[in-house]
Amino acid sequence: MSRRGFGLLAGSLAASQIPLLSAGKTSARDVVREIQEKLGGEWPESGLDGFKAGNADLPVTGIATTAMATLAVLQQAAKAKLNLVLTHEPTFYGRQDGPAPAPAPGGRGRGPAGVLPDDPVYRAKREFIEKEGLVVFRLRDHWVARPEKHLTVGLADALGWSRYAVAGDGRYDIPAASAEEVVATIRTKLKLRGGLRAVGDRKARVRRVMLQPGLMAVATMWKNYHDVDLLLTGEVREWECTHYAADMLATGEKRNLVTVGRVASEEPGMQACAKWLTSAIQGVPAKWIDAGDPYWRAV
Repeated sequence: MSRRGFGLLAGSLAASQIPLLSAGKTSARDVVREIQEKLGGEWPESGLDGFKAGNADLPVTGIATTAMATLAVLQQAAKAKLNLVLTHEPTFYGRQDGPAPAPAPGGRGRGPAGVLPDDPVYRAKREFIEKEGLVVFRLRDHWVARPEKHLTVGLADALGWSRYAVAGDGRYDIPAASAEEVVATIRTKLKLRGGLRAVGDRKARVRRVMLQPGLMAVATMWKNYHDVDLLLTGEVREWECTHYAADMLATGEKRNLVTVGRVASEEPGMQACAKWLTSAIQGVPAKWIDAGDPYWRAV
């Protein structure tokens, strides 16, 4: 065999070892398997991450990422022919995404497992997924576990604060402004409507902020509140954190707590996921779909 022929053969063999995914020809199961390999770690069936609805053997035409696979998001994904939906939060209103077991005699029949199997909203959503040939996969634990901290960094990027990062988890020294001005920036940058709420001194000077996308535990707030001017998170338990902040204001502490909604705070991180997918998974388009702020203001 000539040197040129050997080179061509070697190149062909090498290429055959590279998994090439082609939109519309590779199943959702195969695409997810490659995503799992790229992210690494263990993927137990009992974990939160995994397929939640749809036929995983269907060919993938595109990937949609979102913080919450609402019906509106699923409709946009179907219209854009992005039939593999990666969602950060549950699709069916419960931690494990499944319907709750039948209620016990005299019991309410609802809880952390989710809604009842005959719930009309649950049924309509699942029927839409099946009718449109969508496949829903939850990607939470393994995305949060990445050292890049995509949720926090993504939120900082969306707010224009990335260059102000300082030592400490999720802390940023932004240009000094009043709390009122900072809150207005947050509302504008995240395109919020009625979901934003703030507690504290609106005229207080804000310089150091801490970002905590998703749910902020009370222990996290108590540990950090005195070291920052403003804490920005998705949601808190009102009776633990909100009124703690209110009582701090009553004692003269000029600090602020701002909540924007759990899903809204996580959307920038799932936008980062779409960007990561475009380079990590070759041949399959990926796009972020924003679930948006579902609240409206009465006044």
